[in-house]
Amino acid sequence: MTINVFKQINAFAYEVMRQSNTRHLSWIKQVGGRLQTEIIEQLGASVPALLSQAITQFQAAAAHEDECYLIISKSELTPQIAALDEERDSKYVGLKSMADALHRIGSAEQQQAAGQLIDLCAHYKVDISERYDDETTKMSQLLQELQTPAWTARIETLGLTATVGELVSLNQQIKHLIDLRNNDLSQVTPQAMLQARAASDDAYALVVTIINALAVADWADGSSHYDQAIARINQDQDYYLKNVFTQGKGGASSGIQNNQNNQNNQNTQNNQNTPSNPENPGDSEGSGGGSSDPDPDAGDGME
Repeated sequence: MTINVFKQINAFAYEVMRQSNTRHLSWIKQVGGRLQTEIIEQLGASVPALLSQAITQFQAAAAHEDECYLIISKSELTPQIAALDEERDSKYVGLKSMADALHRIGSAEQQQAAGQLIDLCAHYKVDISERYDDETTKMSQLLQELQTPAWTARIETLGLTATVGELVSLNQQIKHLIDLRNNDLSQVTPQAMLQARAASDDAYALVVTIINALAVADWADGSSHYDQAIARINQDQDYYLKNVFTQGKGGASSGIQNNQNNQNNQNTQNNQNTPSNPENPGDSEGSGGGSSDPDPDAGDGME
């Protein structure tokens, strides 16, 4: 008995939903491009009305999400937050590196204090790749404890008093700017971006469901008219998992471009099978996580 193996778009919604606004929108735009070229243009008049309507709904949702994103990313305070965050991340990485080093080669007193500092950092779970507001909150909690009398002595033993002071100052500045930016973004309701993303997710899920169903219904002689579109979207998913969703705050637009160029150089005969460089929706914000792409998720409470 022969079992038919139908080509299907792989499940990907969860991976997309847990990404930052920047990376979420990048994927939505990437899929929109594939639907246009591989379905609308490739199949033309043969596209069923049900799928055509679902794609139109998806395009409208993507356009609305893009509008909400642009309002956030155009804040004049965004570059200032990004620059301070990069400096803060560098200082924090330096503090942890010094603690690691002294824990191995410092005096007995330094080794003990360094071990305690390492444990404290692990407790507060400060992650420099997180959204700015999340990192700022955790950093504030950590720094508050480091300024207590018990910890002041340990920090002095480690020679990190100046570093902690600089972290306190940078964190306060970032928190202030985030608060100001939130006020500037009052034209976006607290749930606007979240609702826009949800609408895109729902529209994406509907399109995928319909394409997968049509691929089964259309199947004949081992293939369907939707196989190419399905293959391209699945390749895009693999690419995003390996090269986009693994980046720091917001993803790295320059890294995406470099990876894409490398792939094209290696396989110039088949470059259509590799996702095009995801459109960079703004470039006003970087991060200390090795990222140059904007991440307007920071402090907006919209993810």
